[in-house]
Amino acid sequence: MNIDNFIIKSFDQFTGFNRSTGELEVVMDELNDFTFSQEEEKQDVTGRGGRIIGSIKKNKKVTGKGSNGYLTGGALAALIGCETEEGKHFVKYTDTILIKNNSGSLNKKAVGTAGNEIETIYVRDVNNSYISGGKRLTQAAVEPKTGEFTYNPETNEITLFAGDVPDNTEVIAFYYIEVDGKNFSNDANSYSKVLNAFIDVTCSDACDNLFHGQFIISRADFSGTFDIAGGSDAPKLSFEFTSLPDSCSGKTKLWDFIVFD
Repeated sequence: MNIDNFIIKSFDQFTGFNRSTGELEVVMDELNDFTFSQEEEKQDVTGRGGRIIGSIKKNKKVTGKGSNGYLTGGALAALIGCETEEGKHFVKYTDTILIKNNSGSLNKKAVGTAGNEIETIYVRDVNNSYISGGKRLTQAAVEPKTGEFTYNPETNEITLFAGDVPDNTEVIAFYYIEVDGKNFSNDANSYSKVLNAFIDVTCSDACDNLFHGQFIISRADFSGTFDIAGGSDAPKLSFEFTSLPDSCSGKTKLWDFIVFD
């Protein structure tokens, strides 16, 4: 292993651990890119005639930033400063319903206040528009009148007033359903986390021998400013952190880099 001439071929994995408990919180192993940046202020000391006779160096700063090909729950939680809530949650469901004989069937079970679980059904106009010209039906708790419908949560059936909507018409409804899932709550009073971070890399020397390296950051202070980018490319999660001295241990180092076979 010749470390006089070597390169970092790839950043392989980023892991983050809770500083108090040591519990694993973040794994990002599909790093698209990663950059370590170091800054240092240098103030010149001048003497007679304004010539530079020395310098004062201060304010060393280390930051790391990159993006991961996967959206990882642990990283998202670290960036917004939350704990993952697993259990029952409510989401808004979009349902297209075919009407026949003044009735139709929901694809999911609507939840909410009895007699107002769905609230509104939207009917397309002749231009297939739901919003700008479509008709709206409101939910009633009892026998529907014109412009109304009822919902039976036991059978998941909706019933419309006779003749309000022609057969084979598709209507659309938006309602809440209960799901099993994981919730990441971005609370205005919660901020990004500080973790113990490790970055594993693959290295190569001038003779093409491969070896490993690991950056160790005792206090990686994540930034709460980030992007979840998407569009023509697959979504990816950007992240950034600042390395802080470990004041609790009295150590001032910003990172260690260990190379090994």
